Amino acid sequence: AVVSTQSTGELSDVDGGVTVNKRMETSVPNVFAAGDICSIPWRESELWKQMRLWTQALQQGFYAARSMAAPVDDPVEPDISFELFTHSTKLFGYKVVLLGRFQEWSGSTCYFRITPRTEFVKLVVAEGRVAGALLIGETDLEEMLENLILNQTDISHLGEAILDPNVDIDDYFD
Repeated sequence: AVVSTQSTGELSDVDGGVTVNKRMETSVPNVFAAGDICSIPWRESELWKQMRLWTQALQQGFYAARSMAAPVDDPVEPDISFELFTHSTKLFGYKVVLLGRFQEWSGSTCYFRITPRTEFVKLVVAEGRVAGALLIGETDLEEMLENLILNQTDISHLGEAILDPNVDIDDYFD
């Protein structure tokens, strides 16, 4: 069935998507939306943003399904999918991973590690904490950076040395 948003749903004034609540429910009771069609006005974290990528559509679909199955008076809490923006894909044979706030902004600092034809690593750091990363190639840094971002570990004493391959950052998690 096709539902016209003109008569049943609210369109976001920001991006034209169908606005959903924290259950992924539209303004029409028991009508849910996920993926490219929806607009999520709420945020669980400053480290997450909606980018209408297939990975987010998949996560939103799973969450919407759990919300549909849960009793209205006992809602499903948003999971890590809404805590930290993550996306992984391949581009020209290279693995590409985006984590958190991977674009720099006023007040942030970027650290880079570039190994031509092998890897490109960009860390976005704010107030001594990793806020995001862009990883291209087989860097093996995804899990460690995800932990640093989510735990908001202070790395200010390391500075650019955090990207030195000779520094074993995993020791911080043992």
